[in-house]
Amino acid sequence: MGSDLLADARALDATLLHWRRHLHAHPELSGHEANTASYVAAALREMGLEPRARVGGMYGLTVDLGPAGGPCVALRADMDALPIQEQTGLPYASRTPGVMHACGHDAHTAMLLGAARLLSARRGELARPVRLIFQPAEEQPPGGAKPMIDAGVLDGVERVYGLHIWSEMPVGTLGTRAGVFMASTDELDIVIRGRGGHAAMPQQCVDPIVAASQVVVALQSITSRSIAMTDSAVVSITQFNGGTASNIIPEEVRLAGTVRTLSEATRAAVLRRLREIVEGVARAHGAEARVEVGAGYPALVNDAAAVESALRAARGLGIASESILQLAAQGGGEDFAYYARRVPSAFVFLGARNEAKGCVFAHHHPRFNIDEDALPLGAALLAALALSAA
Repeated sequence: MGSDLLADARALDATLLHWRRHLHAHPELSGHEANTASYVAAALREMGLEPRARVGGMYGLTVDLGPAGGPCVALRADMDALPIQEQTGLPYASRTPGVMHACGHDAHTAMLLGAARLLSARRGELARPVRLIFQPAEEQPPGGAKPMIDAGVLDGVERVYGLHIWSEMPVGTLGTRAGVFMASTDELDIVIRGRGGHAAMPQQCVDPIVAASQVVVALQSITSRSIAMTDSAVVSITQFNGGTASNIIPEEVRLAGTVRTLSEATRAAVLRRLREIVEGVARAHGAEARVEVGAGYPALVNDAAAVESALRAARGLGIASESILQLAAQGGGEDFAYYARRVPSAFVFLGARNEAKGCVFAHHHPRFNIDEDALPLGAALLAALALSAA
């Protein structure tokens, strides 16, 4: 079955390219995927399928195939783009200023549409129901997964699979791991408030720039002095904003950044220590501090049995063992983690890097692009997961 499935997926290559390139040229930001959802729904209806729209109150779509009743397997793809001005120069580059598919979600959607086409032709082979989930708003917390779950998208589902294009791995490879695979994500908004005044008379002021500078440095001690060497965490301050002129000490400075961890215990410890440091350093400088944490996605934990099922399906398609990579835990976050918290799940990376084609730029880069040879393999793998018996 595997070789036939992959051959049929490759026969869909022109259609997969058409879907992906249309979506790439017409990206939409998180929570605004109205045209994307309409395009996907129309493609599904052309296959004789009946998608449900606006699942979860946004632009989520689901469609069920196969026999009614019994435990269901679900396949999920995300649809949203990023606020990035594309610089690829591709003929199908984004036509929407400041918005770009710079993370591969256009490919994810095209591959799941490809799986839908493959499965539609094999309905009689489906031993169990299959649910396809086209999800909005992965890139922007609180994300689109949780509202769809709250709306019942996992009702009757016994296992969920997700596939993500990955620019760090060569095309034709797969990578994943059992257990913790992707980090939790929290966003920081920190305000250091002092007392402004003339830069020539700092003794009359409480300088928030000096205090904030010390905060940035001190926060780096969390990972080196407050977290055990067996744990992992990242604390990054990515914005430092304050001041209006060279001769004015400002009233306040605003910092922003992110915290990434791989366990809830480490997450709690890092955030507790972060508050202590920010407030303590500010107080030592005579300033005040406010720390707000925007809770992001939890860590994504892959189920070992689901991972093995995904790898078995990959081997059945003819992917060689040396092309199936055991990856380390990743610092990026994913709201697929919410599915994995509810149902045994596997999230798998699909290589799409090709130096010869210039597909070398990282995700979220304005010149990000993929080797589209990955599309048939991804569509075939998703279909194989639905067709597998376990």
